[in-house]
Amino acid sequence: MGVTPTVSSYVMSLCGYIFCIFFGALAATILIWIWRGKITLDALINEANGQASMSRFQLLIFTFVIAVSFFELVEKRTDGILPDIPQGVLTLLGISASTYAVGKGISYSQPSLLGPQPTGGGGTGGPQPPVPPSAVPPAPAAPGAVD
Repeated sequence: MGVTPTVSSYVMSLCGYIFCIFFGALAATILIWIWRGKITLDALINEANGQASMSRFQLLIFTFVIAVSFFELVEKRTDGILPDIPQGVLTLLGISASTYAVGKGISYSQPSLLGPQPTGGGGTGGPQPPVPPSAVPPAPAAPGAVD
């Protein structure tokens, strides 16, 4: 004897399909906006000063690796139960996020690092300190001027 589906199982399946279609359309919309330039990813891994951040890059890559791995585990399950995530993976994800948070704290605790940094192309390699007014020589007097 087979199991006959009930109305509630049809409703649950319909809700699942609607959920998948909605999030698929949302993901497609975001990808199209990225493609057309409405959403820019220029500062995705940049710090406030415009330089690339290794801690942001590490967190981004590690999060994607964990998400794809978890998705694969869910796809392989046939019993409908979510798989357990090992404590070691959660610990490593926490360490990665902590590295990002500490790096952000360090960069914001040093105000001199927050300004835009030179990217090369000549010059002396860094911002020049302001010249105090006492170090600027006076302008020469105009010819025929009386002091």
